[in-house]
Amino acid sequence: AGAAARIVAAMEAHVGDADVAEEGCDAIANLAAGGSDGRREQLMDAGAAARIVAAMEVHVGDADVALNGCSAIGKLAFSSTYSEKLFRAGAAKRIVAAMEAHVGDADVAEEGCTAIANLAAGGSDGRREQLMDAGAAARIVAAMEAHVRYPDVVTQGCAAIA
Repeated sequence: AGAAARIVAAMEAHVGDADVAEEGCDAIANLAAGGSDGRREQLMDAGAAARIVAAMEVHVGDADVALNGCSAIGKLAFSSTYSEKLFRAGAAKRIVAAMEAHVGDADVAEEGCTAIANLAAGGSDGRREQLMDAGAAARIVAAMEAHVRYPDVVTQGCAAIA
């Protein structure tokens, strides 16, 4: 739990620093991707959801923060238990805002679609509806249109819609 708590604390202490936000989200994504549900639990218990959402809100114009934030959300949301907590923390709204602010960035589009798909997976029908009401459908379609030549974006877009 030491690394998770230190990362979250650094992101909270330096919320206005885009580099800390970018690297903090990246570290959370890497820990969540390489770990078990136990590692994801440590991250969530340390407050990772709130810090990712705050970083994405404060630095909405920064494509690297958007990319790493979407990646972290997508990897944490791989577990339906944590996807519900992320959803309640405002992750869907931040993903939609990131995809809107960086519509021309294929990497943000791909990670955003993946995060939306993972937030929706295993959740109630109401959660999927709330994602779409938050503007996710429009952002997914825009991403697929803007990046039609990028198979990873299109594939993740289809998964998010499915």
